[in-house]
Amino acid sequence: MKKTILLYIAIITFFGIAIAYVLHVGSSLESATLLYTVLPHTTISSGLIENFLKQLHHPLALLLIQIVVIMVATRLFGFLVSFVAQPTVVGEIIAGIILGPSLLGLFFPEFSLLLFPKEALGNLHLISQLGLIFFMFVVGMELDFEKIKKQSSASVFISHASIIFPFFLGVLLSYWLYPLFAPKNVSFMPFALFIGIAMSITAFPVLARIIKEKNLTDTRYGAMAITCAATDDITAWYILALIIALSITGTLGSSLLLLLFIAAYVVIMFYGIRPLLSKIGRTQNERLSMNAMSAIVVVLLISSLVTESIGIHALFGAFMAGAMMPSSATSRLKELIAPRLEYVSLLVLLPLFFALTGLRTEIGLLNTSDAWLACGLIIIVAVTGKLLGSSLASKFMGFNWRDSFALGILMNTRGLMELVVLNIGFELGILSAELFTMFVVMALVTTFMTGPMLRLVTKNSKGERIIATMQKSLIDLLSHELRTPLTLIRGAASNLANRQFALKEEDKEAMVQTIVQGSRRMEKVIDNLLTNARFRDGKTPLDTTICRFEDIFSTALAMVEEDWGRQAHVTLASNLPSLCADIALTQLAIGNLLDNAFKYGNNVRVDAQTLKGDIRFVICNDGNLPSSEEIARLGEVSGRLENAEGKPGSGIGLQLARTIIEAQEGNFSISLRDGYFCVTVILKGEQ
Repeated sequence: MKKTILLYIAIITFFGIAIAYVLHVGSSLESATLLYTVLPHTTISSGLIENFLKQLHHPLALLLIQIVVIMVATRLFGFLVSFVAQPTVVGEIIAGIILGPSLLGLFFPEFSLLLFPKEALGNLHLISQLGLIFFMFVVGMELDFEKIKKQSSASVFISHASIIFPFFLGVLLSYWLYPLFAPKNVSFMPFALFIGIAMSITAFPVLARIIKEKNLTDTRYGAMAITCAATDDITAWYILALIIALSITGTLGSSLLLLLFIAAYVVIMFYGIRPLLSKIGRTQNERLSMNAMSAIVVVLLISSLVTESIGIHALFGAFMAGAMMPSSATSRLKELIAPRLEYVSLLVLLPLFFALTGLRTEIGLLNTSDAWLACGLIIIVAVTGKLLGSSLASKFMGFNWRDSFALGILMNTRGLMELVVLNIGFELGILSAELFTMFVVMALVTTFMTGPMLRLVTKNSKGERIIATMQKSLIDLLSHELRTPLTLIRGAASNLANRQFALKEEDKEAMVQTIVQGSRRMEKVIDNLLTNARFRDGKTPLDTTICRFEDIFSTALAMVEEDWGRQAHVTLASNLPSLCADIALTQLAIGNLLDNAFKYGNNVRVDAQTLKGDIRFVICNDGNLPSSEEIARLGEVSGRLENAEGKPGSGIGLQLARTIIEAQEGNFSISLRDGYFCVTVILKGEQ
């Protein structure tokens, strides 16, 4: 080790001296004029500062500063709007506007010009377009043509109604907007058509995130909104491509050739590129190879290049390339690619697009009453078109009024997709700076209002959403709980019916008991399903009445004790108040809790007391007690434990009990106490 260190020092010293000697000798080669040049007198510190400031003005350094500022601002405002239950995209749009001339440029014009000089916007624009290309590819991947083709005619009807009605209102509004705000070199037809499509957009990615965050996937209107928004995206982007083609050529007749190019491109994508991507998808299982990823990115870029060359914008090509990806049912290609592209596009490149949109948005241009009147009218027409178009179509297809309005509110979400369309219109010269600003305000308002309006319309539907979750759980219960007893019954019945087997009397008795117990188990599940059948669409979720807790509890306990052949240690207070509850559902909940207690333990204790006019009862059992991590996931459909016989339970009974109790404004909690697993329930007494 010492020899190595000594050798290292010797080598560094020798070659260091050699380099210094060569530099010294080489200095004699400098010209005489250079030797006598008088350099300005600068200190070391001032020279470093000047060099640092000079480097900051380099295009690359400036671009890096812009990216850092934009990323910090968009993430900050995206985080802040979450406190008012708004999607992240709202904060990102606000951040873009703040960084533009509307705020930063208004109050700090010199700093704004230093940070975003006009000559540097070209680089920002190109990189943001690259981010949009990857983003639109991901949006296209989220659409599944196979699933959309299988959807009912209702989704197509609602989707197209939510496009054609606001499109009509937009074209009608453009008749008033055109002489006031249209650029001078734009004819009325492309202007009116573009206003129409700008009114018709629904932000599918934002809508999907709102539905997921608010747990609306299992609701009828939430599931329909996802399908309609996907159909909306496909239809709107094809219409937009035609409008762009028309705006480029000027007239419908001269655009026929361009439309033929578009049709040929679409045919090639469906019958050439789509099979190719499906073939790639079949070769990728758990990991995505570099060659496959490279091939997909090349297809994406070539598709974008073709549509850009045709004249209908590169984003349409990116969207089409994503839509051509194989279905998730046949390949994991989407699942493997999406995370790789989303992080780069959503976190780094897409915020640049928000900033660029903000730099184009000048709220100060709306400095007259006519401008603000036009902005307000645009918002009213946009909301009216989407809300009424979707709601009336939904009502016509059999939805109730509340679900129809909820679906219309969701379809009114515009967000990022609206900004993409607006920027295309601005770059094509169809929208003036004033109109662009008005429509950005409209996109922000319509996205911001989705959450509050949805809460207002669905504020009384919490119990119904809980019942919908319970219905889904009961379907899982039917699959899990019926299969095992049915198998035992069939086996025992087959043995009894087989005369070739000489069965002893005790064996026959055991088989009969197996049939009886299995039948009782199946009967309980069927009773649950029949009880829950009255909570379907259009019916009252809860049938509450005044009842005695002792009656409900004793009925449930008697059935469970008979099933398990054991008894529980029960302590009921003598002064328990009456309940205002749904008798059938409350009995179902208590029965499930008792059944779980007997299933997972040998000793079961029940204690019920009065608590400030309510009833607090605790069901405890011993056995193999779960860990704190297991308790944290109990109550979910996926949560389950090993029962006393070492067999896993379905994990659904606890979930059903929780949902029933919470639907009746009760309280439900789980804990470990003195070697027992305890479920504590508080039921509201008669008020």
